[in-house]
Amino acid sequence: MQACPGEDTKAAGMASEGQVGFVSIIIPNWNGKHFLKDCLDSLIRQSYKDLEIIVVDNGSKDGSIEFLADNYPQVRVPRFEKNTGFSVAVNRGIRESKGEYIALINNDTVVDGLWVEELVKALNTHPEIGSVGCKMLGYDDRTLLDGVGDGYRRGGLPGRIGHREKDTGLFDSERYILGACGGAAMYRRAMFVDIGLFDEDYFAYLEDVDMGLRAQSAGYKCLYVPSAIIYHLGCGTTGSGYSPLVVRLSAQNNFNTLIKNIPGSLLIKFIPQICFWQAYYLAVVCVRGGRVLAWFEGFGRFLLMLPRMLKKRQAINKGRRVSLNYLEEIIVQSERDLEAARMRLNKQALEARENNSVKSTEAERKAEADLSTAKEEPVESTKSGKL
Repeated sequence: MQACPGEDTKAAGMASEGQVGFVSIIIPNWNGKHFLKDCLDSLIRQSYKDLEIIVVDNGSKDGSIEFLADNYPQVRVPRFEKNTGFSVAVNRGIRESKGEYIALINNDTVVDGLWVEELVKALNTHPEIGSVGCKMLGYDDRTLLDGVGDGYRRGGLPGRIGHREKDTGLFDSERYILGACGGAAMYRRAMFVDIGLFDEDYFAYLEDVDMGLRAQSAGYKCLYVPSAIIYHLGCGTTGSGYSPLVVRLSAQNNFNTLIKNIPGSLLIKFIPQICFWQAYYLAVVCVRGGRVLAWFEGFGRFLLMLPRMLKKRQAINKGRRVSLNYLEEIIVQSERDLEAARMRLNKQALEARENNSVKSTEAERKAEADLSTAKEEPVESTKSGKL
């Protein structure tokens, strides 16, 4: 396979071949010292030992670098003077890595002891895949799914499949997905060499969705591996889902991802969905966070970046190795997965409300019964009856 030309994310400075069977685990870190011990200890305890750990520090001021030097001398720590964002940080880690396989995890995660082993096994077994995702569970409530992979709608709005659903066994089988969440994924080095690294115009958010779409376009499938489990605290160092920064970056990258990755005929076909879902996101932002100015700032930045995105679009289209029907099919299926997940989550919430209502009614009845009993019982006098 030939590399897609024109990408500014091409793997310059990266070894084209890694050590066979070796895994490089890359963790971007920005002021995440309080997460690092649990995360790194879980990696050190992995059953799969042929690995290296690289923590790319993004200008932390909380003592992260000193903590790593004092407690984890075996961990390599490339560093930046300021926060460069997710893509720049992980790209540096990838360029400095040695592995045939490259894993990315967030610093606010703890991995199961078989996590690396199960993902390597899947990559060795399935030559058609370029990446693998895993089962992400909540860190505090491990009965809740954090997600099982990235989803994407024809309207350009991403989502995490299974997010906040109860882990009832529905996602206990391997399946192809559109892409893996960048906070818990493993990739073939060969795929990065072929299609390029993460887009450094994405400071944060949707860079993994963009990678998933680019990989699919180039013919690399992604496999969800439920036997690989990771526990994610979520939003540990990036803040609220409706902060001005999150809204601005999400709006900007929603449009960047559409323009870069969706071929012209599909883009025209998806116009009704694009209008609906982007208006929906703006409405949600207004209602939940009141961040309408941040949304428009993100849209404005997208317009300024449009010439650059169009050049990247040209390169991606030139390197496409799958049919338009295939691209449309995986996006539509991903949209169905997100809708099914939304319906299950709504049902789950309704059942929880009904259960709480029943419990509340039972508690009220018990309280009334206790009060009635108390009224019927004779009250003993506190007087002796003697003068």
